[in-house]
Amino acid sequence: MSITTIIKSDDGYADGDFSLLGRHLRLLDLELTRLNAAIAASQDPETDGLCDSAEYFIGHGFVAIQRYITATRTGLGIRMAEAFDAPPMTKSGLSLATAINAGANYWKHMEEWIETINKSDYADLRGSALKTLKQIEAITPWAEYTCSNLLAVLLEGQAPELSHLLPKIEEWRDNVFARRTPLRNS
Repeated sequence: MSITTIIKSDDGYADGDFSLLGRHLRLLDLELTRLNAAIAASQDPETDGLCDSAEYFIGHGFVAIQRYITATRTGLGIRMAEAFDAPPMTKSGLSLATAINAGANYWKHMEEWIETINKSDYADLRGSALKTLKQIEAITPWAEYTCSNLLAVLLEGQAPELSHLLPKIEEWRDNVFARRTPLRNS
């Protein structure tokens, strides 16, 4: 177990977890780039399983970012609500951190919710499951390829690569860092 350490200097931040996250997202992007080329060339990318494959890698990217967000906010002593309120914001008014957290939770738990959703159009969902779907629906309809759709909205027209989120995640980190209460010398 490690504790996230972020050090700010005049030149920027020393943030090892951010560096590792960037490496991880770029590795996922290698596969996404290959898949997106195959999707463009395919007569039927859905039947070929290409869209499901892309969704898989994007969902795992959201989970990696969620872990970074959680490690960063807890390492800086920031409450979840305050961290999820920090900019940058999406066009729908939700923060990037909230949107990615919802995407990660959707990816991790959707299989648990499928039966309820299919029976009642999610009227029987409660708690965090319902909250997650409402957050996603504020940005994009949840349907087939929800993670892919969410990534497309968050990237605002950029190529569908997870590493393109890094500048926004960095902006979020800077905003959260500014909100922390510095330790006082006794």
